[in-house]
Amino acid sequence: MKVEKFEDLEIWQLSRELYKDVYQITNLEPFSRDFKLKDQTVL
Repeated sequence: MKVEKFEDLEIWQLSRELYKDVYQITNLEPFSRDFKLKDQTVL
């Protein structure tokens, strides 16, 4: 398999999925009200 761009890397694709999951969790109570922790977790 030839990689022409970094989006082709499986690890990059998995990290995007992980980011989506973390983002959804941070929008749930009570995490969504812990602004200091949320700011450190989600960019």
